[in-house]
Amino acid sequence: MIVGFILFALLGAVIAVLVLIAFGRTPRSREGTFSGGALGFLGSASLSSFVLVAAFLIAGSWSNINTAKGHTFDEARALNAAYIDADNSTRPLLRDYVTSVIHGEFATMAHGKADNATWLDLDAVREHVAKEPVTADSTQELSDLDEVYTTRQIRLADTSDTLPGPLYPALVATGLLVLLYAPIAGLTFSLRESVALGLVGAVVGFAVFMVLHMTHPYTGPVHVTPIAYTQSLTRFSQLSAGG
Repeated sequence: MIVGFILFALLGAVIAVLVLIAFGRTPRSREGTFSGGALGFLGSASLSSFVLVAAFLIAGSWSNINTAKGHTFDEARALNAAYIDADNSTRPLLRDYVTSVIHGEFATMAHGKADNATWLDLDAVREHVAKEPVTADSTQELSDLDEVYTTRQIRLADTSDTLPGPLYPALVATGLLVLLYAPIAGLTFSLRESVALGLVGAVVGFAVFMVLHMTHPYTGPVHVTPIAYTQSLTRFSQLSAGG
């Protein structure tokens, strides 16, 4: 994650300096013979566009991640309730399912898919309870499992939550526009100006990297972890120890 941040920041800085080299040597750039009002409008519009697109993508992606995280805790609560009501023969099956979610399904969800083996583990729990004699306890267990299935389906649906695709090239384009503005406005190629614009490019590169790595709730440096399910396993152990 840190290496990616550094690479994108360096990439932004390099692009900024290259833009300055390419456009900061023209006579009009050196003489500053552009319309001040037009340049002011262009600078404000380019910066505002970049900030708007970046803010929209970050806010939308962060919202998707928080929603997905909340859904994992919803399923974990349903599993805890199912474990409380389950008998001693069903509890190991519930533990197997949760372990499969942690070590198997989270990896497949990064690719937008459910894990078939995990589905079978949950189906095995329901089949086991369905074979038991019909009692108030078994009926409650089946009701608990229905809630687990529902919350599981909602969690899996989060793997397809993405923001509109055209926004990502728009982010890159507006970022380049921000860097192009400086030489157009009259910033010439020199060491001081190169350092200044290079820092701006680094910030732009960092922002682009951050946005591009928040596109999916279950991948990237900022993503949903299986902490809800590891907590459920801890809770299962506490319940089993307590009888």
